[in-house]
Amino acid sequence: MQRRSRVDRRDPTGWVYQAGIHGWPDGGNPLPGWNACQHSSFFFLSWHRMYLSRFERILRSASGDPGFALPYWNYSAAGNRAIPAAFRKPGDASNPLYAEERAAGINQGALLPPSAVTFSSAFRLTNFSARPGTRVSFGGEALRQPGPGRGRAGELERQPHNVVHGMVGGQDGWMSYTDTAAQDPIFWPHHANIDRLWKRWLDQGGGRGYPGRSADEEAWWRLSFDFVDENGSLVRMTGEEITDTVLQLGYRYDDDPPPLATVRLAGESSAAARSPELAAAVRGTSRAPIALGAEPVSVLVEMSPEDVAVLRTLATKELVETQIVLSLEGIAFERNPGVTYEVYLNLPEGTPPDYQSHFYVGNLGFFVARGHGNLHGPATVDQAFDVTAHVRTMAERGEWADVSPKVSFIMRELIPPGGAENMSAVAAGRSTPVVRVTIRRVVIATA
Repeated sequence: MQRRSRVDRRDPTGWVYQAGIHGWPDGGNPLPGWNACQHSSFFFLSWHRMYLSRFERILRSASGDPGFALPYWNYSAAGNRAIPAAFRKPGDASNPLYAEERAAGINQGALLPPSAVTFSSAFRLTNFSARPGTRVSFGGEALRQPGPGRGRAGELERQPHNVVHGMVGGQDGWMSYTDTAAQDPIFWPHHANIDRLWKRWLDQGGGRGYPGRSADEEAWWRLSFDFVDENGSLVRMTGEEITDTVLQLGYRYDDDPPPLATVRLAGESSAAARSPELAAAVRGTSRAPIALGAEPVSVLVEMSPEDVAVLRTLATKELVETQIVLSLEGIAFERNPGVTYEVYLNLPEGTPPDYQSHFYVGNLGFFVARGHGNLHGPATVDQAFDVTAHVRTMAERGEWADVSPKVSFIMRELIPPGGAENMSAVAAGRSTPVVRVTIRRVVIATA
C-alpha cells in the first residue's frame, strides 16, 4: 500500500489515501473523501469499525494473502504495554511498520503506564449513548447528524483510546493528532483493540447494547459514510451493516464468545434517561482555574454540606437513571503534552495514588485535531466521568464526609524499559517536558 502511494498519491487503495480518510493536516492538499473521521459522538465506534473493515480488505488484497486479518494490540495485558517489536525493530526505513514520529522512548520499548490502558470506567457503564444532559456514556452522545466536535465522547473513546493515542504520539508524533494518526501503522492495531473492547463490553450484558430506534438515535443505524473497497470503488456503509462482525464483515476476535451468545439489539433505547425528580440538579464547582504540571495538584469542588449529603443518598439508592458526574470544563493546552493525568476523587492525604483504588475515576487524554491545537491557538476540550459508583463505595465505607469533595491530578509518563514509574524520575533530564495544561473549572453534579 505504501508503494502504491509512492507511485500515485491519489490511488484510493494506497496508504496515503487511506490515512487521509481519517484525517490530513491543514495545508496538506486534501483529496476527496479525506478528513472524514468521526469523534466525540456515538458515531465514533461504528465509523471506525467501517474504516477498519475496508482497510483490512484492501490490505488483504494487496498482500495476496486471502487469510490475512488485522491484528489487535492488547495493551491492557501486563506484558503488552510496549509497542509490539514488529512496529519498532528494525528502527529504520527498511521496516514499513516503523515510524520515527512517535514519543521519545516509545520505539526503544518504553511502556504505557498501567492506568493509561485500563477500561474499567467504560465497562461499568451500561448505556451505549447519551442524550444531551446525561453526558456520560460508553459510546458517546447521540446526534441526528454527524460532525466533528459536535457532541461528547463516550468513555471508551476517552480511555483508553484517547490516552493511548496521546502517549504513543507524544508532543509532536503522528498518533497524537486526528489529522495525522492513521499515518502511523500502530494506529490500526490500536483501533482493532478498541473495536474488540466494544465487543467485550456487549458480552457483559446487563442492559448493554447498541443504540435504540428513538428519534435521537435512529441516525446511528441509517446514516451512511463513504469508504472505498479493494478495487478503489466507492462503498457506502451504515450502522445497520456492522453490528455482526462475523456475518456482515467476515471477522471475529480470538476471545469472542461462541456464536450462539447474543446481545441486545435495537428496540429500546440505550440512552440514559433523566430522572424527573432531579430536575433541580445538585451542583458544586471549583473557584479558580487549575494549572497542571509535573507535581500533584488538588482542588476543592465547593458544595454545601446538604448537597454533599444528597449525593451520598442518591448514590446508595442505586438509581440507574441517575448519574453523579465529575466534569472538567475548559481543558486548554497549546499542544499534546505527551503525558496523561490520573484523576482521583477524595484521595486521602498521605495515601499513595493507586489507579486500582476506588478513589481513581479515570485519566485525562489529549487527542485532538492538530488544527484545533498548536497551529491555531490552544485546544480547549471538556471531559466528564461517571463517579456514581465511587461515591457509593465511599459512602458504604464511611469515607464520604459532608464536606466539599476534593479532586486530585497525578501526572504519568511513559515508563522506561528499566521500570521506573515515571520517565521524570530518571536522572535529571526530562525526556518529555511538560506542556502547560489548564482547566477552567471542575464541576460535580447530578445528571
